[in-house]
Amino acid sequence: MLHLAFAGLNAREAESDAFTDNHASNKVSQALGYVRNGTTWDTRRGEVAQIQRWVLTRDAWEQVRRDDIELTGVKECLPALGLG
Repeated sequence: MLHLAFAGLNAREAESDAFTDNHASNKVSQALGYVRNGTTWDTRRGEVAQIQRWVLTRDAWEQVRRDDIELTGVKECLPALGLG
């Protein structure tokens, strides 16, 4: 998905978030190169809980991007998405 966003759709950054006590999800974001981007609050099962926000910039993604992913058909879809 990140490869599609950055290489295919020319995204500038990607955002993610997870509840602060969801350690597995937060570790995945960190492993992918996301950096902490503040916190916010949401409701989970009727209770208020803190959310960790994450951001991944194009520059950071370029440092860890994979070279074994090939996108096909994206260029033809860009006009339908208002991107081409």
